[in-house]
Amino acid sequence: MRALVSVSDKSGLVEFIRECGSSISEIYATGSTAEHLRKNGIRARSTSELTGFDQLLGGRVKTLHPKIFAGILADGEARLREGREYPDFDMVICNFYPFKQVSGGNDLGAMAENIDIGGVSLVRAAAKNYRNVIVLSDPSDYAVVADLLRRENKVPEKAREELALKSFQRVSDYDILIYNSLFRVIDGGISQSLLISGINGEKLRYGENPDQRGYLYSDGSVLGVANSRKLGGKELSYNNLMDSDSAFAAVMEFEKPACVIVKHNTPCGAAVGRNLLEAYTKALETDMESAYGSVIAFNREVDEETASALSQLFVEVLVAPSYRDGSIDIMKKKKNLRILEAKPEQGRGMRVRSISGGYLLQDELTSHFGKLELKTEKHASPEQVDDLDFAWKVVTHCRSNAIVLARNGGTVAIGAGQTSRVEALRIAIAKGGKKCENSVLASDAFFPFSDSVELAGENGIAAIIQPGGSIRDSEVVAMAERKGIPMYFTGKRVFLH
Repeated sequence: MRALVSVSDKSGLVEFIRECGSSISEIYATGSTAEHLRKNGIRARSTSELTGFDQLLGGRVKTLHPKIFAGILADGEARLREGREYPDFDMVICNFYPFKQVSGGNDLGAMAENIDIGGVSLVRAAAKNYRNVIVLSDPSDYAVVADLLRRENKVPEKAREELALKSFQRVSDYDILIYNSLFRVIDGGISQSLLISGINGEKLRYGENPDQRGYLYSDGSVLGVANSRKLGGKELSYNNLMDSDSAFAAVMEFEKPACVIVKHNTPCGAAVGRNLLEAYTKALETDMESAYGSVIAFNREVDEETASALSQLFVEVLVAPSYRDGSIDIMKKKKNLRILEAKPEQGRGMRVRSISGGYLLQDELTSHFGKLELKTEKHASPEQVDDLDFAWKVVTHCRSNAIVLARNGGTVAIGAGQTSRVEALRIAIAKGGKKCENSVLASDAFFPFSDSVELAGENGIAAIIQPGGSIRDSEVVAMAERKGIPMYFTGKRVFLH
């Protein structure tokens, strides 16, 4: 059997070829792959012996040559002909340049340099001719093929079909990742074609409920919760991942050390502080009852002090950008606590949701707005303005209709997921009790009537931030004036469904 080898990921390659033994009688390999094999005592001929050139354009052109592709694409009849100027290949081992490593950035030059051309072409050609060529595009398949060759001295057609199908999938995933990454940087808008690729599929215990199936797929990047590393704890559930994504998106809104606690996909506590421990303590005080069995996210490296405090509470998942070694040791003592290390997404991404018969696509929701506009005579103090900004960031990540009450960089109470805005406020006030006094209020959409502002005034609310835009804005602002409450408009609605 003659093999053509050209890989970026060289893991397991030497071991695989050794396990194949005499099944592989001759190897042709490209530059660095050939060097790697020779250094490990495996004979490999250079592809330049076939093509007549070593490498062109600094390595950009190595395998794009008729003699190589003829040897891959030759069918059964062509392989029987004598006197041909090219050898037949029975196996192609190839994986692609690591575009995934640069896909989350904004450097088009780096992206272009990591777009594989020859490798993708080799894999497509080999997969097309799977009856005559074994195609290996994923190192995880080495063991299966080596075992088949060792036991049966061949790779059956069914296995070849599966390897070919997987290779076409990997080519498709690779191209979609390139398109989506370049589109994000170059255009940033909405394309007429929606290309979605989910890779590394993982079956979850179940979906939102035990009678629903659930799966997790990666978008092929290294960013976000779907691509996080699990450093400890038991298997993740569908709900764990949903809540982790919500918590991590919310906490990364803040520049100061921050903590966000999420239950059933909406925050039940959030805070900023001088350090993570202070932020966690303040966030937990919002609603200790709801925090039981929650998901908690931080925007900084988790230290030992914070980890020790967390160990006193039953938490489903902890997600953060990084952890100190000592903090991991502390948290691993809680065997059921899932510890996720996630890289935040850069820039404004897109969100996809399926509906019957199609998909909805929109820009990712963020709290950013233009100019904060004071609508009342009375203005808030600098400290209250900071709290308004904080509360606005939190309410952006609460299910609509949502009201957030906050003070001193922490949430006092949250009313979310209500069909009535005034009812959301009633819930927040009931939860906050006396702590509502002198807190500020953020609303994710305009007040349709002045009743919410009147209720806020009766409960000591010190300032309000809201989008504005109601046909009754004048009545709402007038009520704020009567109650002596400074009111600010952001000019931006932040519904979340």
